[in-house]
Amino acid sequence: MRKLTTGETARMVAEAVTSFNDLCDIYHFVVSTDSLSGEVLEGYDSTPSLNTACGFSAGPQQRNERGQIVTIDADAVLRVAQGTSIAVKDKVIARSVTYIVDGIIPGRNVTIGNLKEIKI
Repeated sequence: MRKLTTGETARMVAEAVTSFNDLCDIYHFVVSTDSLSGEVLEGYDSTPSLNTACGFSAGPQQRNERGQIVTIDADAVLRVAQGTSIAVKDKVIARSVTYIVDGIIPGRNVTIGNLKEIKI
């Protein structure tokens, strides 16, 4: 199997992005320390990635593995272009629903995130 050239890889990423039919906002999880008390603070950065092109699939996810149904513990699945900054614990808002990234699966041309809905 031959290795793809940079141009071929870029073309495949561009084609994957054109299949994204949604926009989402990604808020990156950050941990900081209070300079006075030393308390560890968790939150989200002040420069989120707004209107990021994504592929979004809501609802419980299933896949077939060796003839058995295996349920993936995710409320939704998000696909973003490879190289898009996304990590576990990031907050994603898609279709007016807020989710937390529960897992990341790097793909060849996309990054796939398993999402858990935040219910308050």
